[in-house]
Amino acid sequence: MKTNRKFTVLRLLVLGVLVAGFNAKPASAQILRGKFSLPFTACWDKATLPAGNYSFTLDEPTASGQVTVFRGRQAVALISTRGVSYTTSDHSEMVLQGGMVRELSLPQIGVTLQYPEFTPRHRAAPGQPQVSQIIPVAAAGAGR
Repeated sequence: MKTNRKFTVLRLLVLGVLVAGFNAKPASAQILRGKFSLPFTACWDKATLPAGNYSFTLDEPTASGQVTVFRGRQAVALISTRGVSYTTSDHSEMVLQGGMVRELSLPQIGVTLQYPEFTPRHRAAPGQPQVSQIIPVAAAGAGR
């Protein structure tokens, strides 16, 4: 009699775990959203972004994360992150060098995302100055 009762309790416990497992929602990653405005045409990875207002989402703040860039409601670029460092900066900003995005600093999540220089097949003439420019970024925090 005791064995039957233990077996029934065990079956109910296993059934409860299975039901809970099937009803569980998968964990969704937190997405960081932000906005920036380019006063000139810039290159970000393989994408060329004309001057204008943009928004972006970051799926995960890791070296394998991706930034989706939007102009209005249309996605215009999918940028893969190449490196991550931890930041102590107080400013959300995009650092450009020679018209190319090199870093995206996001102190809200404590990271700076790094992007290599894209080398097109036809390089510009040597000797061009590599002026660094900083574009402010308005990060809107994490959401789902």
